[in-house]
Amino acid sequence: MSDRTTTAVTAGQHLAVDQLRQITGSARGGVFLTHVDTAPAKAPTGFVEARISVGCAGLPRAEGGLRLRSEEPVTLYIPPDFPFEVPLVYTRHSRFAGAPHVVWAHFPCLYRSTATEWDPADGMYGFITRLLDWFRAAAAGELDAPGEPLHPPHAVGDYADGLLVVRRDAPAAEDDEPWLGAALLHCISDERSDVVGWLPFGQPWPQTLAGARAAAQLPNEAQVFLAPAVITADHLTFEYPDTARALITALARGRITARMVLGLVGVAADHNRRLRTTAEQTGPDGTPHPATPVHLLLGTPSRGTSGHGTRRTHLVAWHLPDFADKLTRLAVTAYVDRQLPELGDEIMQIGEEWLDTLTTRWIGLYEARPEVTVRRDHHTPAAWLHGKRILVLGAGALGAPAADICARAGAAHITVVDQSLVHPGIHARQPYADADIGYPKADVLAARLNEIAPDATRIEPVVADITRHFSALDVHSFDLILDCTANRVVRAFLERARRTDPTAWPHLATVMIGHQATRGIAALSPCSSTGGGTDVLRRTALTARQDPTRALADMVEDFFPTEPRTELFQPEPGCSDATFTGSAADVTALAGQLMTGILHALHAPDDRHTMAALTVRTPSGPTDPQPAGPRWLTWPNDTIVTDDATGYDIRIAPAALAEMRAEARRGARVRGPRVETGGMLLGAIDDSTGIIYVDEATGPPPDSLLAETYFQHGLDGVTRHLAARRTATGNTSRFLGLWHIHPHSPAQPSATDRMAMELLTLPLDDAPARALVLIAGGPQPVWDKWLATGDGPDLYARLATRTTTATTPPAETLPPGRPRSTLWWPGGYATRPTTADSTVPAPRRSDDPHP
Repeated sequence: MSDRTTTAVTAGQHLAVDQLRQITGSARGGVFLTHVDTAPAKAPTGFVEARISVGCAGLPRAEGGLRLRSEEPVTLYIPPDFPFEVPLVYTRHSRFAGAPHVVWAHFPCLYRSTATEWDPADGMYGFITRLLDWFRAAAAGELDAPGEPLHPPHAVGDYADGLLVVRRDAPAAEDDEPWLGAALLHCISDERSDVVGWLPFGQPWPQTLAGARAAAQLPNEAQVFLAPAVITADHLTFEYPDTARALITALARGRITARMVLGLVGVAADHNRRLRTTAEQTGPDGTPHPATPVHLLLGTPSRGTSGHGTRRTHLVAWHLPDFADKLTRLAVTAYVDRQLPELGDEIMQIGEEWLDTLTTRWIGLYEARPEVTVRRDHHTPAAWLHGKRILVLGAGALGAPAADICARAGAAHITVVDQSLVHPGIHARQPYADADIGYPKADVLAARLNEIAPDATRIEPVVADITRHFSALDVHSFDLILDCTANRVVRAFLERARRTDPTAWPHLATVMIGHQATRGIAALSPCSSTGGGTDVLRRTALTARQDPTRALADMVEDFFPTEPRTELFQPEPGCSDATFTGSAADVTALAGQLMTGILHALHAPDDRHTMAALTVRTPSGPTDPQPAGPRWLTWPNDTIVTDDATGYDIRIAPAALAEMRAEARRGARVRGPRVETGGMLLGAIDDSTGIIYVDEATGPPPDSLLAETYFQHGLDGVTRHLAARRTATGNTSRFLGLWHIHPHSPAQPSATDRMAMELLTLPLDDAPARALVLIAGGPQPVWDKWLATGDGPDLYARLATRTTTATTPPAETLPPGRPRSTLWWPGGYATRPTTADSTVPAPRRSDDPHP
């Protein structure tokens, strides 16, 4: 072993050499250090050269594996930044050339991704272990293990300025014949062009710029041109050569001659000249368009995974100098009948001389083809958005990041609706700049988002009040509506529009953040749900208030306070709308969590879509108690019945209908199958949306009277119960009306029922002027099935108006319309009836405070 020293050796290189000496001193894995050179002549500048010998005599070799010698000499080039930079492996021989992951015939590639596979802490110990693993895999023929991605070829040589982005799947050679044609390029700037289409040779090509734009679905102002393209039927080589002559020689093995390449270049160049008419030689401002660049796209079947199916096309772009265009102007003179030109000897001689002097210069190429690139979000909930149409209401603190998330996820179309202008101060948390002040938010946001993926996503701004412009939107064309307005009026408008639309709406998500941007709520209404944002948020308030664990008490205080807030934040007191306090970090964090939750829910199978609300909190400081994590609340659909008189929808919560069924089943068991029963309904009436919410149903109080054809609701304990429910629900759920059953008979009001609806005989002095009357019934098969399985009964609903002051009937007489029956049953849990000879007590007025 010989060492040469120099002061240029870094501490990291000293460390690497010391570790190598420790490894070879223990003869680890048969590795021997033979030479260290701190100033090698052939190594990259600043690198230290270390030669080692690796013992391979005992490695088992499989068919197709590399033939290894008993000892394999290897040169390591150690970079100055070791261990933060990985050493290079070099073989002085070329026996490994052509093997997978051997670059330029001499450089075995040990790591697919140094960022994830190289650990600086392992140093040379980990590196030598990796090298030994490479030799074992090489002998076993497992450098490309089945299912692993193939390493694409390397294009060596100089690189020209500019770049190409390939956005369309590439063609492939068929029947062992090369594919010849042109790539349709969209000129994005002087430096960059995008491949937006492929034109096979032998088929008609667009004859005008307008036709070329239409073929690629580009806007009218887009500049397009053609680039000749050659796709071989066979894999050429792992490293594309650095001279034009060597490249043409390699192509010849795939039956692609120099005449064919030069002729195809000439055809494409000639077509580019004819695409631009005289009027199109300059831009709108009269400035001449830049000269059309000359590129040749070369593709080989080199992409894919080892052992799995047909390989896909790997592309490189060869930049041809101006002389190529001059040459091809001569070449196209022999162009006849859509056949490649037959080049004359003189032209061919010029071309041959050109090929002998030309070095290959490559254009930087970035892949965006779906066939070879996998979206970085493909396994995330955001993948649901790809290709969808999204309607975003609001372009502020929540709407702007929500729209941004949709655009980056590859939504096909996003409509952003907002009538607000950009004001000073919103830059603190909204993605607008000082230059945007005075412009509509929707316009500014759409312009910015349209730059994210102009080929895949179109952002359409609508500057309008959504409640006035809504009819102009085709709401059914969207897959998801995001209401980010935090506006009660908008929520109520959407709830009513959704309720009255005979066609099912798309999914609707309503998102809100709290007054200090520390909490957020997303209310999700899937397309099949009965309730919209107003409905789901109302359920959220009820559930959170009644949670015995009080886990959501802070959410109630923030979003659903019992008393309206008196302390409101106005950025400009006296002349600005009240808003919340919070930073860009706060609102971005909440928007991301809420959107991720919504998309998780939408990823679920359709039969698992349900009304839901997600509550989230931003993290607190390290000394504060850890806040509870995200929490989902879910609800099944309501049973809906329509009041024909008012057109209102009555939404009966499953819990309320279950309580009615439980009372009907108990009554049938205790009193007999034909004795009526009933009770109170608690909920609310929303005239703005035309919805009546039935949250709860109670059974009959003890002083109620029940018979086979009559039901009279008592008063015992009613006032206390209603007061308790108002307190528990934050005054959200109140006395709503009465329900009763018609066992084995139609769910239609009898004459007695109609009289009761006019008198509203429940004597609650402060009851609302309107009350809901709900009747459950049905013929015997329907009724029996409801009691047995829970399948819905027939229902009748009527919102009745109180027209007469209710009074208590005298104790000694039966109420009007009450039939003479042989048996009367009290309410509550009594198990014995009252005979007809007994005095029938009248309902008592409660001495409790009025509800």
